[in-house]
Amino acid sequence: MYRKSTHHVAGSRKRFAPRAVLAAALASGMALGGVAVSAPAFAKDKKEAPKAEGNSAAFAAAYAPFQTIVNNPAGDFAAAKAMVPTIQAAIQNSTDKNTFGLALISLGGKLKDIPLEKQGIELALDGGKISNAQAGLFHFFLGKFAYDEKNYAEARTQFQAAQQAGYTDNDARPAIAETYFGSNQAVEGLKYLSDVIKQEEAAGRKAPNDWMLRGLQVAYQARLAPQAAEFSEMLVHDYPSQKSWLSSLQVIRAVSPFDPQGQLDMLRLMRATGTLKERNEYVEYIQAADPRLMAGEVLAVLDEGVKAGALTTSDPIYTEAKTTATTRVALDRKDAPALAADAKSAANGSTAQGAGDAFFSLGDYAQAAAMYQLALDKGVKDRDMILTRLGISQLNAGQPDQAKATLQRVGGTRATIARMWQAYIDSKNAPPAPPAPPAPPAA
Repeated sequence: MYRKSTHHVAGSRKRFAPRAVLAAALASGMALGGVAVSAPAFAKDKKEAPKAEGNSAAFAAAYAPFQTIVNNPAGDFAAAKAMVPTIQAAIQNSTDKNTFGLALISLGGKLKDIPLEKQGIELALDGGKISNAQAGLFHFFLGKFAYDEKNYAEARTQFQAAQQAGYTDNDARPAIAETYFGSNQAVEGLKYLSDVIKQEEAAGRKAPNDWMLRGLQVAYQARLAPQAAEFSEMLVHDYPSQKSWLSSLQVIRAVSPFDPQGQLDMLRLMRATGTLKERNEYVEYIQAADPRLMAGEVLAVLDEGVKAGALTTSDPIYTEAKTTATTRVALDRKDAPALAADAKSAANGSTAQGAGDAFFSLGDYAQAAAMYQLALDKGVKDRDMILTRLGISQLNAGQPDQAKATLQRVGGTRATIARMWQAYIDSKNAPPAPPAPPAPPAA
């Protein structure tokens, strides 16, 4: 069973920008102390150029005592909050909105009052006097507040507005993906997150592996097999570590409708990537391979299971399979050449398929590949299974290019198995993965 990841994308609840950033946005001309509250400006005559709009007289009068309290570090901030409705009612123009909005953000921060901060942000945005950069930050925080309230549609709207305003201090894209996940829209969220990762790739960058792990986690939780395969491929392509392979293959095996033979070929990939670890995985491998049919492979897996500490020599599954496979492997070595000869004269490919399995089990992958190809030529019931095993045999025989070409022909429910084997071939020739980009600072 897949071990649930503790990773989350940068936009998740724990990765939003710290609230101190919001307070910092009030600096450099936006700070409360730097906001001049003045009477309305009027032109002296028709020829004089109009002056910038000032605060209205009614607002200035109502706001002055509030400003005195809030600018005083020891001010009675609760009393200032009580004055808010009166000052709000006195607002007459956009400058009033801007002035009071920024002041409310400051007061809300001092009181740790999110609704007050939200009210201030909305007023400042409505005033229309802040820069695009400041607007982007404010929209991002409105998105954060909405997300925390589980208002995911509103959060998405605000995060998108932050993007449109050019806000880049925090990447809003994974936060947008989280709004889909939070509203049980896993398919839509995974599509969005996949597109974001591809955008990074198109720009010559690798997305953080946390994004791919998050996608894999959601695909697992929602039991979405195609999406699990997609995020697995991206993860092992960009970060081909044993840990990545373990997460990917566990998830795919857990959510995909593979029959026992399909699971066997996935377990073979786990063995190849060094991610076969648990006793139940070894037991499943032994049972699917069957010591009566793939004796040589079963013996190798039994020995590896003991070395890994997943099995013991006194384990009933070990002793029974060891006895059967030890007897059978001698017969396979003796009978395999004759079986190959029979396969060439057989009317269909079933004998060649059996011969391919025998040679595969004995580790003679070149002969296994020849027999699997013969089986395909003569006709077999499960063509995709034989194509998969032909590709694995070619890879094990040192023919990675031929293996990839063969695996690309696999369709049906086995297409995912073939794609992951192709990803493994690519990873063997890939340069070492760079470290993941650092995650944004936690709030």
